[in-house]
Amino acid sequence: MRGSKPGERRGGRQIGTPNKRTLEVRERLAELNCDPIQGMALIAMDPEATLELRGRMFAELAAYIAPKRKAVELSGADGAPISVQQHERIDVAVLDREQRDQLRSLLMLARAE
Repeated sequence: MRGSKPGERRGGRQIGTPNKRTLEVRERLAELNCDPIQGMALIAMDPEATLELRGRMFAELAAYIAPKRKAVELSGADGAPISVQQHERIDVAVLDREQRDQLRSLLMLARAE
């Protein structure tokens, strides 16, 4: 019986093997004794470089350290919008010491929950 089974992979590069173009670029950079990561780091730390360029270099380098976060969309139950309640602000300066202590206790209890 010929052909591959569902999910079976035959031939081609192994997963993680760089393609020909990637190998050529790596070899060329090695010939030139060029390390792009080191170059970006030097630019990022150069106080003479513009802030915009330094920021861009730090952002590029950060991708090697920490994964990019995906945007998360929030919704209420069954995809409904989230309802937000707005409360009146309280000017705590008008409260006496006992009232402020009571408020502080309530806030600490709410945080503990």
